[in-house]
Amino acid sequence: MRVVHASSSVQPRVKPYDGLNGPAHGSSPQYRASGSGRLYRKQVRRAAPSNTDWTDSRCRSSSSRAEWVFQGGCGERRCPLHSEPLRGRSEPMRRALAVLRGASKHGSGGILWITGAAGLGKTALLSEICRQAERTGMRVATGRCDIVEQVRPGAPVLGLLRSGRDPLLATADYAGIVAQSAEPLLLVEAVASALENRAATAPLLLAVDDVDRADRVSQFLLRTVIPRLVGLPVVWVLTTRDDDVEADLPGHGFAAVEQIRLGPLALPDLAMIAQDRLGHLPDQRLRGYLDAIAGNPTLAVQIIDNVARATARDDSDTVSVEFTAAIAARLAQLSAAARDLVQTVAIAGRPIPVPDLGRLGTASSEQQLPQALSGALESGLLRAEGERVDCRHDLVRAAVCAGIPAAHARRLHRSCAVYYLAASEELIAAAHAREAIGPGDLPGATTMVSVAESLVATHPEEAGELAALAFRAVRPDQPAWLDLSRRCLSVLCRTQRSTEAITVADLILARLDDNTLAAEVETQVAQALWLSGRISDLVTRTERVLGTRTLEPAVTARLRAAAALANTRIARGPAAIRGSEAALDLARTVGDREALGLALQAAGEAAKNDARHLTALGHFRELRALGGVSHLAEEIIELQFLDRYDHAQALLDQARTDHCTTEAILPASSGSEMWLHFNLGRLHEADAAARALIDLGRTLGNTEQACDAAMVSVAVALLQGDIERADQHIRTTDEIVRGGDDTRKPVVGVMRGWLAAARGDFENAMATWRPVLDGAGVCNGYWPLWPCWTGLFFKIGDTAMDHEFTALATAVAEVAASRNPGVASFEGMALNLRGRNSGDLDLIGRSAQVLARSPRPLLRACGAESYGRALLIAGDRSRGLAELDRAWDEFHTMHARAKTAEIQNVMRAAGARRSKWLVTLHHSTDGWASLTPSERRVAALIGAGHTNKSAAAELGISVNTIGTHLRSAFTKLGIQSRVQLANTLHSLPSHE
Repeated sequence: MRVVHASSSVQPRVKPYDGLNGPAHGSSPQYRASGSGRLYRKQVRRAAPSNTDWTDSRCRSSSSRAEWVFQGGCGERRCPLHSEPLRGRSEPMRRALAVLRGASKHGSGGILWITGAAGLGKTALLSEICRQAERTGMRVATGRCDIVEQVRPGAPVLGLLRSGRDPLLATADYAGIVAQSAEPLLLVEAVASALENRAATAPLLLAVDDVDRADRVSQFLLRTVIPRLVGLPVVWVLTTRDDDVEADLPGHGFAAVEQIRLGPLALPDLAMIAQDRLGHLPDQRLRGYLDAIAGNPTLAVQIIDNVARATARDDSDTVSVEFTAAIAARLAQLSAAARDLVQTVAIAGRPIPVPDLGRLGTASSEQQLPQALSGALESGLLRAEGERVDCRHDLVRAAVCAGIPAAHARRLHRSCAVYYLAASEELIAAAHAREAIGPGDLPGATTMVSVAESLVATHPEEAGELAALAFRAVRPDQPAWLDLSRRCLSVLCRTQRSTEAITVADLILARLDDNTLAAEVETQVAQALWLSGRISDLVTRTERVLGTRTLEPAVTARLRAAAALANTRIARGPAAIRGSEAALDLARTVGDREALGLALQAAGEAAKNDARHLTALGHFRELRALGGVSHLAEEIIELQFLDRYDHAQALLDQARTDHCTTEAILPASSGSEMWLHFNLGRLHEADAAARALIDLGRTLGNTEQACDAAMVSVAVALLQGDIERADQHIRTTDEIVRGGDDTRKPVVGVMRGWLAAARGDFENAMATWRPVLDGAGVCNGYWPLWPCWTGLFFKIGDTAMDHEFTALATAVAEVAASRNPGVASFEGMALNLRGRNSGDLDLIGRSAQVLARSPRPLLRACGAESYGRALLIAGDRSRGLAELDRAWDEFHTMHARAKTAEIQNVMRAAGARRSKWLVTLHHSTDGWASLTPSERRVAALIGAGHTNKSAAAELGISVNTIGTHLRSAFTKLGIQSRVQLANTLHSLPSHE
C-alpha cells in the first residue's frame, strides 16, 4: 500500500478535514476503497497569483485547486480543493511584513513571536508569513517541534537547513552537521556558521512551529544560535502556545522583537469564513453555533463544513460544541479496524509511513488495512501527507487520545515504543516507553534502561529520568531486579542525579547479603556522595565496607581511592596527601582502571589544596591521559598557578582544535579560559566570558563553573568600582550555591568580605574573612592560598589595623611561596607581605622587582603600588611617584577604575597631577567612545566582514565571548544589524 502523487510539482493548500462527519463538499478530498488501496492526486491546476491586500480583512486571494481521488472498487469521487484568505489577521500580517521589509531592505534581523491557544491559527499565520517572505526574495526554511517527534536531538532546528525546494545546505554539508548531534556545543557552532554564511548571500526567514514542544537540544540551539546571528538579515518566526517560552529564549536587547498574540476571532470574521466556504453569509442558526465556539477558527471550520455537508445531502446537521464528544461519536461509527488505526496514529503523535502501519501492532490484518485506512481517511480524522498519514489536527489528536481507555493506551504506547526502537529512534521510543510502563513491567523497564544508557552522553537529564522511572517500576521480588537496579544506579551516577542514586543504592544494599556485591555498589555510589557534598557519609560508608575481610583487591582499591578523595575535603593537608598517595600506590599495584582514576583525582585535589601546584599538575596530566580530556581544565589551571600562561594558552588552543567533545570546549575549558583572562588583567574579556559561562553552565547543568564565573564577575565589578553590580552578582552566586557543597561557601565569603570593605564596613569584612583565612591552615580549600587573595586579605586587614590578621595573611603567603619555588607570583607576594608587615622598605622594593616578572598585571601593579606608598612615607617623593605612575598604568590598562582612583588620591595628597588622569574623568555610556577596547576590536572585525568564528580565531577568544561583546556594542551604538555597524565604522574619523 502506498501513496502516489500524479503531479508532485504542485502542492495545493488543502483545507482541514472535518472531525465530525467526513470531508465537506468543495473542500476536502473524497476517497473510495479497493483491494489495492492506492491513493493519488490528479487534475492539479493552480490559478495565477493575485495581489493580496492585507490591510482589508475582507480580502480574497486567488484559490489553488486540485482534485484527490482514491482508486478502488466502489467508484471514484472527485472534489476540488480551495485556499481562502486569512480572516481577522490583517494587523498581525501588517506587523510581520514590517519586520520582513527591515530584513530585505535594510539588512536588519528580527524575531516574530506568534503565541496563542490551540486552534487559533498560529500555523496558518506562519505559513502566510513564509509565503510573503518568498515573494520579497527571502530564503525561507521551516521546521516544526513535536513532543514525540524527536528523530534526533535538535531535529526541529536542524531540519531548517534542508527544508523547502531550495535547501540552505547541500546534502553532504547537512550530513556533516548532523554527525555532530551528540555534541550540542559543536552542533551550535556548525549550525550558526552555516546560517551566518547563508545570510551573507540573501536575507533569511527561519520559521519554527510549536517551539514550546522543542526538545532540550533544540531549545539550546535556539538560545545560542539566535544571539550568534545578531545584526544579520535573519528573521525568526516562532510559534508557541505558552507565553512563558519567550522569556526562556533570547530576543530582547539585540533584535527587533515583535510579539503577536493571537486571540479568538470576532464573530464577523467567523461569518466571513463561513461565506468563503459556503458561498453565502451564515444564517441565524449557524451564527449561533459560531458564537458558541469562543472565536476558535479551527472549530468554526468544523462546524461550517459540517453544515455544508448536511446541506449538500439535504439533511439536518448534528453539530455539537462538545468537540471531544463529537470525535468520540465519529470514532464509534468506524469499523473496529479503522477505529484502532485512528487511535494508533493519534498515540504515535507524528506522521506514520503507510507501509509501516501494519508494524505498529494495530488490530487490522494485512487484508483489512486498506479498507481500514480508507475509512479513517474518509472520516476526516486522519489525513494523507505524501506517503504518510497523520491526525488532521492536534485538537483531533487530543480528542481521540482522551477517549482511549488507560489500559489500551498503554498497549498502544508499548507498540509504538517497540516500533521506534526497531527504527533506532531511541528518543521517540523513550517517550512512548515512559507512557507505557506500569508497576511490575519488567520488559518495559529493561527497554527503558537500555534507552537511558544510550542517552547518557547526549541527554543526561532524560537518561536520568528514565533510569529513575525504570527503577520505580520493578519490584524486588522479580528475578532480574538486582541486575536492572544496578544498571539504573550506574546511569543515575553518571548523570549526576546524586540524591536518587544514593536512594537507589541504599535500597539495593538493604536487600544484599553478599559482601562483594555490596562493596561494588558502595563503589558505584561514591561519586554521587562526593558530588552531593556528603563527605562524612562517604567516609563512614567506605570505612564500614573496608572492614569486610572478603573483598576483592580491585574493589578494595576503589574504596580506598574514594575515601582518599573524601579526605581532601575534610583532612589537613599532609594527612590528605598521605592518604591519596597510599590509595594511588594501591591502585597501581592492583591495576584497576577505575581505582586509578579515583586515586589520581584524589592526589591532584590534595596537592592543589596544599598549594603544591607542580605535583598537582603531574597528577592531573596522568588523569587526563587515563580518562580523556574531561580533566584538561584542571591541567590548564595548574599551569596558570605556575605562571606558565603561554603553555596554558597553547593547551587551550589545542583543545579547541583537536578535541571534538563537549568536555574539551565547554564549560570546563571555558572556565579555565575565563581565569586566564582575569589573571592576565583582561577584565572586559574575563567579564564577557563569565557572563557567557554562567548561561552555558546553567544550561548544561555545571553549577561549579557557573559559580566560578559569578565570582569573576564580582571581582571585575569591584575592581571597576561598580559596587551595585557586584552586589547583584553575589546574589546570583547565592542562588547558584544554594543547597550545594559547603566547600563553595568560603568563595562566596571572600567576595562578600571584599564588597563589605568596598563599602567601608571593615568590621564585617574581617568577620567574614577570618574563618576563610583560618581554613588555609587546614588546607582543605585552595582559594586562600592564591597570591591575589592573600594580597587582598593583607590590604584590608592593614586598613582595619588588625595586625593579627595581617600576620596570618603573611604566613599563608610564605607557605604558598615555599611550595612553589621559582614562581614569581608566589615568591613576590610573600616578599611583599613580609616587607609591609615588618615595615622593611628594602624588602618591599625587592618584592616589587620580583613581582615585575610576574605575568599577572594585577600583581605587578600591587607590587609597584605598595612600594610607591612606602617610598612616599619614607620621604622619597620622586621615586614614590614614579612607582605609583607605573601602578596606575597597569591598572588603567586593565580598566580597573577603582584602583586608578585610589592611586590618584594618594598622588594628589603628595601634590602630584597628571594629564593622563583626564581620560578617566568622563566615561561615555553610548556611542563609539563608550565601547571598551575589546568591544572595539570585535566591532572592527565584524564590521569588516568577519564572521563570529573568524573573529574569534583572529582575537584568540571563544565564539561565545565574541557574541557577548557584539551584543554589548550593538546596544551602546543603538544599532541592530551588521550593515549598520559597517556604516557606523565608515562614518568614524580615521584616527578612531
